[in-house]
Amino acid sequence: MSAANAGPAVTVPRLVVGAPRSGEGKTTVALGLMAALRQRGLRVQGYKVGPDYLDTGYQRYAAGVRGRNLDLFMMGDGAVTAALAGCGFDVAVIEGVMGLFDGHRDGVTPTSTADVAKRVGAPVVLVIDAAHLAASAGALALGFRTYDPAVEVAGVILNRWKPRRARSSVAAALARAGVEVLGYLPPAEGLTLPSRHLGLVVADELGAEVGAVMDRLGEHVEEHLDVARLLEIAGDAPDVTAPTADAAGLPAPPVPGSDRGPNGTLRIAVAWDAAFAFYYADNLELLRAYGAELVLFSPLDAAELPACDGLYLGGGYPELHAAELSANVSLRRQLSAALARGLPAYAECGGLLYLCESLVDLDGRSWPLVGALPGRAIMHDRLQGMGYREARCFSDSLLGTIGTIVRGHEFHYSTCELDNARHAAYLVDGSPEGYAAGDLVASYIHVHFAGYPALLEHWLGRCRAFHRSPHPGGAD
Repeated sequence: MSAANAGPAVTVPRLVVGAPRSGEGKTTVALGLMAALRQRGLRVQGYKVGPDYLDTGYQRYAAGVRGRNLDLFMMGDGAVTAALAGCGFDVAVIEGVMGLFDGHRDGVTPTSTADVAKRVGAPVVLVIDAAHLAASAGALALGFRTYDPAVEVAGVILNRWKPRRARSSVAAALARAGVEVLGYLPPAEGLTLPSRHLGLVVADELGAEVGAVMDRLGEHVEEHLDVARLLEIAGDAPDVTAPTADAAGLPAPPVPGSDRGPNGTLRIAVAWDAAFAFYYADNLELLRAYGAELVLFSPLDAAELPACDGLYLGGGYPELHAAELSANVSLRRQLSAALARGLPAYAECGGLLYLCESLVDLDGRSWPLVGALPGRAIMHDRLQGMGYREARCFSDSLLGTIGTIVRGHEFHYSTCELDNARHAAYLVDGSPEGYAAGDLVASYIHVHFAGYPALLEHWLGRCRAFHRSPHPGGAD
């Protein structure tokens, strides 16, 4: 790579915690390692491969700072590398997704944990569930070590290891495979993380309890793993340079001006409570980097919509709180009126549901909601949509111009009956998806804006125009 095309360099010590498949315990190990390193006095940044929101929430309690995502499909090659290049911490722990080599492949964009490890030059520590394995662990580790020579499998952690079992046979098998054993981790009794239909329970819902669990996980890892050796492996990661041609996620400084808001900045109201908590950390940081002040409010119990120039309704679990959301009639009416006045609003998944006229729960009860979208949301007991999506903007909208390509991810148990034939947000495989009208965009698709800074700029440009208009946003 020529100097002219060289972007920021990744120099932070780093490693990837991967596994042969889901369910081996890599989330527990990654969180415990982050907590153990933090307890040693190190500044730790956690990352999660893929589009996950929930694991990154737990990483905030383990590492002390909110976790960030590394997703090649949504963010692009340069933005993934830039996310690590700008880390600024003592060590980065990257939790993988699914099996090490598993991922969405469209023939163009590889997305597996192994692909991310290669892109950012990170050695891999393989977590193997050894509850029912002995010498076969050697064959398994050997296969993963040799499958792709460009992926460095630096060692293995044998998870769910029964303390009374002899280690000789498995140690000999792994030595024969040329793979270093980094620890034998017994089951973490009482440290199981609770789950529900979209994955783990949101960490913030557990309150102080989750912090205590992370502390105990850190002690558990410190006792049974060779943490010093893991630090050495992370420190051996080579420097990697990002290409500037794809170095999204590095926003230009905001242009100062009197049109920014009452205090010189745009004010973006962000829904944040037990019903709405699915936000990529980078999206919020990018909004701030572009000059926006984020004003958090709770659709569950806020008395009024805060004064704002734009609205961000993220995903979450509105279906679990439909009664409370519906009961907050005052806020629903204020939101409906603000959106009718033209308040620029961007809603993803749970936010899409909330803006519908009503939500029908699994018991068939219908709960009135904001009513900004012409249709209703319906919950189902089976998954209705999951996976990466490549979408095309249906028309000129809050996010950009007609035909703009957007990559994102969706995961939901609901459907929306929307009259969107003329007002779709996107076309996905030729079919209308979501809803867009004026400066409102609502969709099931979650977008990581580090991959699409131009869309973010367009959104904030519409917020500036709204602020300059005769009817600024905010509560009535």
